[in-house]
Amino acid sequence: MDRTKTISKFKRMLLQDVAYLCRRIDLKWSGPISQTLREIRSKDIGAVFFGGTLRSLLLSRLRKRAVGRPRDIDIVISGSSVERLRTYFSTFVSRETRFGGIQLMRDNWQFDMWPLDRTWAFRKQAKECPQFSDLPFTTFFNLEAIAVDVWAKPGRRRAVYSGNEQFFDGILNQTIELNFEQNPYPSLCVVRALALAYSTGFYIGPRLARYLVEEGSNLSESQVRKVQRKHYGLVRLDMPVVQNSIDHIAKQLAHNEESSVRMPVPRQLELWPSRREPYCVRLHLLGDD
Repeated sequence: MDRTKTISKFKRMLLQDVAYLCRRIDLKWSGPISQTLREIRSKDIGAVFFGGTLRSLLLSRLRKRAVGRPRDIDIVISGSSVERLRTYFSTFVSRETRFGGIQLMRDNWQFDMWPLDRTWAFRKQAKECPQFSDLPFTTFFNLEAIAVDVWAKPGRRRAVYSGNEQFFDGILNQTIELNFEQNPYPSLCVVRALALAYSTGFYIGPRLARYLVEEGSNLSESQVRKVQRKHYGLVRLDMPVVQNSIDHIAKQLAHNEESSVRMPVPRQLELWPSRREPYCVRLHLLGDD
């Protein structure tokens, strides 16, 4: 099957599983998500799933032939302000976020909400009036460069926003690569890249490999631990794993700097602890009214 036909097939799979996730209110784990989505719909707020949520759904479908249970849910919203969302979900508000938004806790799910026009990538680009179709060009990784309508417009199918198909090409080639390189947290990008490579078993593309060597070679143990605790709430990759990973990538690049790198599987590496933790749901806002 050629690339175009395969990508079309992937999109159909993704749309089917998104529809399933939205309508399943009878499952204990998905109930809080479905309820939140229905409340968003009742307020006539436009919304799309974004990033890692969709990657989790598609990889589960391809590997297990079943609907996946996303660990993280990213939702981008238009048609509402932070103030209005704070009112809509006042019962669940837990704190303000560093992006000027709010965080909710609902059962075991964490919801982070903030205006999309204050997202770092758009602010860096000084982009005016960002749209859902712009989202795929803002992510650090290609495997997060995807968005899908939460609710289809009347008489239409859900739209898939995939830019130049960098997300689907990454799935096809099993390669994690740079998408939008500039970011305010390079140390976090290093850790997230390694964690994603180990959890998926995918190759690391040459551009991302060079970035990891450049940014990761001088990381201290305190930086590695601090950035993970702040982002994940705990340390998922200890310093020896990070350092050995960077050394491995550097050796591969020295051999061929234009080749993708396959990471070795470290022994006893626990990326996702078995103990129950809050799930993370991020809701971005596409502008205030």
